[in-house]
Amino acid sequence: MPPKTKEVARKIVVPVNRPEISNASLNFVPSDAVEGYQERIETDVDWTIQEEAARYSKNRYRRQVPEVLFSQALQRKISKSVLCGFLDKHSNISLQDQWEVILPTVMWDNEKFANEESKICFQNDNCITDDLINLIKNAVSNNDKKVLENDFKNVNILRVNDCEMTKLDKGLTGFRKLVRLNLCGNFLRDIDAGFMPRGLRALEMQSNFIETLEVLAAGLPSGLLYLGLAKNVIDCVEGISKLPDSITVLDLSDNDICDLEATLNAMATLPNLVSLQLAGNPCAVCAGYARFTLSKLPRLQWLDMREVLPTDRPDENFEIHPDDLRSTYFNFTIFRIISAPQPPKGDKGAIMTFHVELELPLLDATRRNFLMFRNNESLVEMLPPPEDDLWEPSKIGSMVKSKSVLEGEASSRGSHIFHLTAVDSREIRHYTTFESNRVPWNKIMNFQEPAVRIFCPNLVGLRDTFRTVVTLRLVYTVSIPIKQGKGDKKSVHTMKAGPQEQRATIATIRCSLNRPDWTQASQDYHWDDTLDDDAIYYGDGDLSTLQYSQAAAKVVKGKTDTDQGSARQQLPENLTCHFGFGIDTLRS
Repeated sequence: MPPKTKEVARKIVVPVNRPEISNASLNFVPSDAVEGYQERIETDVDWTIQEEAARYSKNRYRRQVPEVLFSQALQRKISKSVLCGFLDKHSNISLQDQWEVILPTVMWDNEKFANEESKICFQNDNCITDDLINLIKNAVSNNDKKVLENDFKNVNILRVNDCEMTKLDKGLTGFRKLVRLNLCGNFLRDIDAGFMPRGLRALEMQSNFIETLEVLAAGLPSGLLYLGLAKNVIDCVEGISKLPDSITVLDLSDNDICDLEATLNAMATLPNLVSLQLAGNPCAVCAGYARFTLSKLPRLQWLDMREVLPTDRPDENFEIHPDDLRSTYFNFTIFRIISAPQPPKGDKGAIMTFHVELELPLLDATRRNFLMFRNNESLVEMLPPPEDDLWEPSKIGSMVKSKSVLEGEASSRGSHIFHLTAVDSREIRHYTTFESNRVPWNKIMNFQEPAVRIFCPNLVGLRDTFRTVVTLRLVYTVSIPIKQGKGDKKSVHTMKAGPQEQRATIATIRCSLNRPDWTQASQDYHWDDTLDDDAIYYGDGDLSTLQYSQAAAKVVKGKTDTDQGSARQQLPENLTCHFGFGIDTLRS
C-alpha cells in the first residue's frame, strides 16, 4: 500500500477581540449634547507653535478676509522686494543709482544688522523668482525698465506666497513660460485653473483653504508633474481621479482626509504616481495605513518622504481588517529614568515609589463626555469641607517634618524637591490623569512597556494629539496605610479619615510632539535637569537601544570602558529621562 500522505494541519486563526468603534466613548455624541462641545473639547489644549499658527490663520479666514486677486497680490509681493524701486515708473532715481547705491545699502543693512527673524522675512520678501539680481543687472546694463518688465514676465519660476490672495485672475496668464508656480500661504479656496500657464510642471499651493479638488483637478495643465496641497482643509476624495495622468508626486499631507480606502482607490487611477504624502491626515494614523497604502499603490517608491524598501511591501495575500483602517492604539513608553535623587528613608510601613503621569485631553473619554454638557471651568471641583476634622496627624507619623532631608550620599543632591504634600481627597477631577506603573527608587528605573496604552477609534483626536505639547510629571509618592485602633474597628469614619498618600513632583517635562512616521515605532525624547522644561526630540534615533552600566568605569592605560568601544554607557550624573510616543502599526 502506498504510504499515507500527511495531512497538513490547518492553521488555527485565533479570533481577536476588537473594541467597538462606532459607539466608542471617544466617538459617541449624545443626542442631548450642548451645542459647541467640539470647541470646548479643544479649549485649554496646549498646541504646538505650528498648530497655533495654523489655527490663527483659520480664525482669520473665518472672519471673511477681503477679496485679493492674483494681480493685486503680485503687486504686494513686488512692493516688499528689491524689485520695487527698479520697476517704479514714478521714481526719480535712475536705475544706475538704484543699482550702485540703494540696492547695496539694503543688502548690507540686512547682512550686518538684521536678526535671524528679520533675515528670514527679507528672504521671503525677495523669493519672488530665482536669480533676481541678474534680472536687475540686465535691465541696468540696458538702462531700460521695460527690459526688466519683459524679463520678469518670462521667468520660469514665480512665487507669490503669503500675500492674502483669494482668487486667480488673467494676470497669471501673462507668465507664459512658467514651469514652477508657488502660491503658498494665501487664502485660496475655489481655484480656476484655467488661468494657469499650460507649460506648468510644478504647482505649490500649501497652506491655503482648499476644501475639494473637483474643480481644480479638471483644469490643471496636462503635463503637471508635482502638485503640493499640504496644510489645506481637504476632507473628501472627489476630484483626485480627475488629476492629470502625468502627476508623479502628490502632496496631500496635513489635511482632514479620513477615508483611506476611498482615497487610495481614487489614486490608483494615476498611472505615474510614484511619491505620495498623506501624513498628518486622520487616515494616516490608523493601524493599517502604510501596509494598506503600499498594497493598493504598488508603484509607489516614496511614502511620506520615506523611500519604500522591499521589506516594507506587504505580501500578495495581504488582507486587512476594516477596523485597522478606522482605529489604532496610542502608546506612551518610558524607556528609562536615570540618576533620580535618592529619597529619604520613610517611616516603617511606608511605600515609596516613582511614577510618570500625563494628561492627553483629546484622548480622554472622561473629559470629552463631561464637556458634552458642561464648561471647561467645571473640570475641577471641590467638595465642601467635612463638618468635623477626623484626621489624626499622629497616624501619619513624622515623615513630612523629619524626613525631608536626605541621608548619606543623597543628602547633597535634590533635598529641596522632596517636600511632600497631601493628596486632597475633596478634589473632584472630571478628566483623566494617565499614570505609569509605580516603581521603587533605583539608579536606573524601568517601567512596564508601554506605560500608557489607549485605544483610539477617533482618528481626528489622535491626529490632533500629535499636534500638541504633552506635559509629563515625574512624581514621587509616599503611601502609608492607616492602622485602626482597637476601639475604631466599627467606625466607618475612621476608615476614611486622613490622607493616606503624600506626593512631590520631581520634574515637569514638556514634549512637543510631531506627526507619526510610519517607519518608526515611536518618536523619542531626551530630557535631563540641565535643560529647561522642554525635552529634546531625538529625530530618527532610537533611545530604546541605549544600554547603561551601573558598574564603575575601569581605567586601562588612560582609557575608560566607553573609550574601548563598550556597548554600555556610563550613568549620567544628572537626572535623565527617556520617553517615546507612538501608535500601533501593522508590521506583517
